[in-house]
This record gives sequence, C-alpha cells and structure tokens, in this order.
Amino acid sequence: MFDAADTRKPCPSCVTAAERDTTNQRQKTMLTDRATGSGLGRCESRYTICCRRVAVLEGRNQAEDAQKARLIAIEAFNEEDSSQYKLLLRILHDQTIICREQHDDQAVDELHQTVIGKFRRIFGHQHDVTIRAMHDYGRILCRDKRYEQAEALYRLLVDKMGRSTGRETAAALCLFTALGSVYIKRQKLKEAKTILARAVFGFKAMYGEEHASTVAAAYYLGGVYQALGKFPRAMHMYRMAAYGFERVEGINHGTTIAAFRKLAALCVDCGKADEAEHAYKRALHGLEAAGEQDSAEVLVLKLELGILYREQKKFNDAEVVLVEAHQGLSEAQSGYAPGALTCLGTVYACQGMDVEAEASFKSAVRGFSACSPEYSAMSCAAAFSLGNLARRRHRLEEAEAMYRQAWEDARSIGGLNHITTCTIAHALISLYEEQGKYEEADSIYELIVSADQQQLDPWTSYVLCLNFHQMTGYI
Repeated sequence: MFDAADTRKPCPSCVTAAERDTTNQRQKTMLTDRATGSGLGRCESRYTICCRRVAVLEGRNQAEDAQKARLIAIEAFNEEDSSQYKLLLRILHDQTIICREQHDDQAVDELHQTVIGKFRRIFGHQHDVTIRAMHDYGRILCRDKRYEQAEALYRLLVDKMGRSTGRETAAALCLFTALGSVYIKRQKLKEAKTILARAVFGFKAMYGEEHASTVAAAYYLGGVYQALGKFPRAMHMYRMAAYGFERVEGINHGTTIAAFRKLAALCVDCGKADEAEHAYKRALHGLEAAGEQDSAEVLVLKLELGILYREQKKFNDAEVVLVEAHQGLSEAQSGYAPGALTCLGTVYACQGMDVEAEASFKSAVRGFSACSPEYSAMSCAAAFSLGNLARRRHRLEEAEAMYRQAWEDARSIGGLNHITTCTIAHALISLYEEQGKYEEADSIYELIVSADQQQLDPWTSYVLCLNFHQMTGYI
C-alpha cells in the first residue's frame, strides 16, 4: 500500500551540504536546459519575457516604453539566461546608443558595469563573453578619451590573467592589444612594449604572422619601439604590419597605407633610402587603388617622396614629383603648398640653378606670409633657404633680413634654445661677424645664453626639427 509519508520532503537539517549542492546544481541545469530548449520542455524567465516585451514595444515604435523595458531586461538577466547573452549584448548596445545621444555618460557607465558584473559572476573573469564585454566598454572609454578609466578596466582582467597558468584566448590577446594602445595614449611606453610584445607573441603562436590580429598588434608595437629609439625592432614590426595588412586587408585599406607610410618615414630616418622609396610607392599605389589619387594625403606623400629623391640625388625625379605636389596643394589652397616650393627650390639649388631656386624660395616666403601661424614650423625653412642663397650670391643685407625672419619664426615656436632656432641664430651671428657687426652678433649670443630653457612637448619639437631638416636638406 502506498505510504503518503514517503512523499514528504526531508527536513533541511537532515540533508547534508553535499546533497544540497547537488540539488542546487541540478535545479540550475534544469532551468538552463529548459531556457535553451535543450531539456524536455522550455520555461521562460523574467528576462526572456522582458526581452519579448522590448521587441514588441520597438515594433510599435514606443521608444520611451522600450527604453524602460531594456533597463528591466538588463537587470533581470541571471544564470538561467546565460545562453541568451548575445541578446543581452544587443539590448545593451541599443540602450548605449540612446544614452550617448543624450550625452548621459553616467548612464552608459552604469549599464556596462552592470552587464560586466553579471558576466563575471555567471561566466567568470576570463571567459570570452566577459572579456568581449569589457573590450566593448573599453572602446567607448577610449572614444571619449577617458584613457585612465580604460586602463583601469583592462588592467583588472590582465592582472588576473597574469596569475593564471592557462593558455591565453584570442579574446584575451585582443584585450592586450587594446591595453597597449591605451598605454601609448598615456605615454607609458615601457608598459606598452611589454603587453604588446605579449600580444604579438600570442597571436603569432595562435594564427601565424599573416593574421589581422597579429599585424595589428605589430603595428602598435612598431610605434612603441620607434618612440623608445629602438629603430631596428621598430622597422621589423612595421614591415610585418605593412606587408601583413596588404595580404590580409588589401593595398587600398587605410591601415595598410598608414603602415607603409610609417615604414617609409622610419627607413628615411635610418638611411635606408631604397626601402623607403619602395614603401612610399606602395602607399601611393594604395591611395590610388582606393580612388584617392587627388586627395591631400597623396599630395603630401608626393612631397615626402620628392624630398627622398633629392636625398638620393635623383633630381629629375624629385623635380617632377615636387611640381605635381605643389600644383595639387596650391589648387587645394593647402598651407603645405609653400613647403613644396621650398623643397623644389632646394632641388634647383643642389644643381646650381640659382635663378630657379631663388624664384621658388621667394614664392614660398610670400606663400607662408598668407598662411596661419601653424605653418611657422615650415616658414622658417623657406626664409632660411632664401637667406643662404642670397649669402652665397654675396647679397648680405638680403641674407641678413631673411635670417632674421627665419630666426623670429623659429623662436616663436621652439624658443631661443631649440636646436632649429640655434641653427638659424648661428648663421645670423656668423653673418653679422662677417660684416663687422659685432654688437648685433653679441646681442643675439647674450639672448641665447641667458634665456630660460623652454620645454616643448616631444611631438612639437620633433615636427619643428623634421620640417626644418627636410625643407633645407641641401645645406
């Protein structure tokens, strides 16, 4: 006979801890199976009902109500809904767009922190789903230039992974690349080098050298090595990035073109003119393939290639390219047009064509006089080049006026002690002494030695030096 007493549930105090854990796990498995349709039946959770409500309200164009329903759905997501995480990410994405349109950064932060917190609890810190959610949030922080917060977010996971002995996943390696790019923005170059080298090594082991993720990490690492003065390593990384991007994305892809430009500029600095020429031509070919043959970027690249031809003493090629660059930049009313004229003048001066050189330099000086002050870093080179030519032709008063103008332009940007300003000042002092104007020479000397050291940011200092060197390269 059936004993009704057998149907009674045991007293909780009579159930062991192990039995309770087993029972709880079975209940979670049953709920998950039913939610995903993999069990005997399908049950609905509060989350799935909320998601359906969101879809209905969106279909009715009830935006305000749909927005409220999304927030409820995000809050309702739990363990039994783990297989529905992609739907949660879509809801998060849609809600984030609305909050960003309303310029509500606090709401964006709260949304992503809520979702990441749930993913950590349900999937764990190192699960790909958690990592991708953190990466998406980090991208938003970087887009808003909140690099300190992005670094803290990425470091939270990277530090945990540093204590793990398991193999790093693709998602984790992508996070390393993202953290490296943030370190670069924050000028933490040693940290960037370490984490990006880890990303490159990991991607190479996982996918090989020709994978998009490998070459992207290599591209960032190349920039770090260049900033640290480790040029051979930087060149190796830029080669891997440039030719890797060309194979993976195509020659007309923006990152491929940028990588070839970086490689070309570094090869110029390292005296590898032939490789630099090839890299410039690949970049130009990429821009032409992308239908950008008339863009300002092409014209600036031609300007850089013309300077390289001048250094290689390929004067005919340099003249052709620089004339094309100047014509295009003039039509675009670009402030770089007088710079192209200055470079063209140096090509003529190298060949002893003083009349042509003087006409180019004078046109460049006039052109810069009509430009905004941001082009002073190049204008001083035009005036200085004209001063050198006038001095060579024994027109000393004209040379003095041009040197003085160049000196004023350079000191307005770099101060009295910058290497470019001092180079021009040295020429002016020597010209004064050549004319017996010792008081004028002494006054400039005293100004320089008594001036406080002006600290330029590294990039401005580099641009001033680079422009001056390239514009007056024949000296």
